[in-house]
Amino acid sequence: MVQSVDNFKTKCTLIQIGASLLINWGMINSGIALGFPSVAVPPLLGSGPGLHASVSEASWVAGLSFASAPVAALMAGPLIDSIGRRWSLQLLNVTFAAGWLLIAVFPLSLLALYAGRLLTGFGMGLVASTAASYTAEIASVSLRTVLVNFIPIMMAAGVFLSYLGAFLYQESWSEVSWFGFGISVMSLVLTPLLPESPLWLLSRGRAEEALQALQRLRAATAPEQVKEELDSFSSRASDKQQTTSWLSTFHNLRQPQAYKPLLFINAFFIFVQGSGVLILISYAVNFSQIAQLDVQAYQVSLAIAVMRVVATLLTSWVCNRYGKRGPALFFGSVTAVSIGVLAATVYPFFTLPYWMITTVVLVYVLSCCVCFSSIPWSMLGEIFPTNVRGIANGLTTSIAFIESVFMVKLYPEAVLSFGAFPVFSFFSVCSLLGTVFLYYFLPETHGKTLKEIEEYFTGSRVSAVSR
Repeated sequence: MVQSVDNFKTKCTLIQIGASLLINWGMINSGIALGFPSVAVPPLLGSGPGLHASVSEASWVAGLSFASAPVAALMAGPLIDSIGRRWSLQLLNVTFAAGWLLIAVFPLSLLALYAGRLLTGFGMGLVASTAASYTAEIASVSLRTVLVNFIPIMMAAGVFLSYLGAFLYQESWSEVSWFGFGISVMSLVLTPLLPESPLWLLSRGRAEEALQALQRLRAATAPEQVKEELDSFSSRASDKQQTTSWLSTFHNLRQPQAYKPLLFINAFFIFVQGSGVLILISYAVNFSQIAQLDVQAYQVSLAIAVMRVVATLLTSWVCNRYGKRGPALFFGSVTAVSIGVLAATVYPFFTLPYWMITTVVLVYVLSCCVCFSSIPWSMLGEIFPTNVRGIANGLTTSIAFIESVFMVKLYPEAVLSFGAFPVFSFFSVCSLLGTVFLYYFLPETHGKTLKEIEEYFTGSRVSAVSR
């Protein structure tokens, strides 16, 4: 009997892990798209064979994805609430596939490169909201902390693959584009195997389909095995039938369980941008050179990508063991100190040996990616109530991408105009202020049901999400 129960739990866990991996498969493409400027810009500006472009044209190749992503993110909310999580996944898979195919098939066309970057940027905007909502809604309480971290894990893996492509194919971007296309096609083929979100089905009045979906996700052979969990979903969905009208959406966003987490997460993302984490992705080689590691800048950028992957895996483990608040405060403090040390070395107030600077850079990468990348992105699917989860995720993602455009554009000009010391010091101060902000406002979501998190923001159950 004990063995039978253990087998049931194991099967249930494996099904949820497999479903979450497939749901977040598109995040690999998002990571590749984020790191793609490192692949395409050097050969565009180089003297080797193939397509060449001016500095202005190359900057458009780097920035067009960030231009289309906010638009897609705004559309993502109403879209996933209207057609469902699974069909939204299929739509973003098609978008990614079309974008990568254009770039791969027409390597000598600048217009095709522009169009492909716009399409992959559109996919970036869609995937974050879709994956966050879908993953949080299919995960059991005991596994949710681990599974929502698949979002930054898969994105970090994509960034690493992009940097690896830049290192291996320094005069071509077609190989990386074909790889992205292959990932998109694989997801297109496998996504229909996923069950739709039971919570979304209940919100549309499709109770029987919701029961069947939940049984598949929990490896249940009888409805009685998932009755309690389904009832907890139903109690929230019964009076929260989702609609796509802007009037009803605006009314729902005025509720404290909606606007409080919306204000919190967007304030958090302001500190995310100020910490410099996006600069690590977009300007890894340049960042390494400014940090006095120019001799082996490309190798250090690869090490940065590897450390990002390590950081996301570490986030999953440490948050599952200790919750989110403790790790966020610890790694936020380490981020502020490490980038502060780097600021002091570039002034320079003091000099450090090459190996020590490398160590400080990698510590900064690890801590910054845990506190100011993995944790905020993993929270997107947890903190919003069902009736606004789609639109709130989309709005938050859109604002984050708009902020990213400014950071990506301003960073090189700021370094050129003011030097590295004030820029790195700014990152350090923002990291410190962000850590203080998290100390006062970050709720503990680990081990809590989505309903308990919602009750925390309404104030009806203050102790549900303790600090």
